[in-house]
Amino acid sequence: MAFKTGQAASLVWRQHVEAFKKSGLTRPAYCRKHRIRISRLDYWRRKLSGAGIAKEAAQWVPVTIAEEAAEADPGIQLWIGKLRIELRPGFDPKLLSEILRAVNGPC
Repeated sequence: MAFKTGQAASLVWRQHVEAFKKSGLTRPAYCRKHRIRISRLDYWRRKLSGAGIAKEAAQWVPVTIAEEAAEADPGIQLWIGKLRIELRPGFDPKLLSEILRAVNGPC
């Protein structure tokens, strides 16, 4: 087979790849029949299938950017020695008072 370059080669190999797919022959049988190397057929099959994927994948997709959610109120942390108490919004002040009495009270 004479070597072609550029678009001519691409067209010839595209025709070979399509003909191979429709032939029902194995790669070696198709290549023997058309006197081409299996490695060249494989190369062009990969190249042309990759090009098809790239064309299909290159599409614009609308994107909506949502407002960032406001960061949740982290509350506050109380440190009493090695003890850490985290207070979140809605904490029970009575419970906090009882905890502080228990921590500071006699053991």
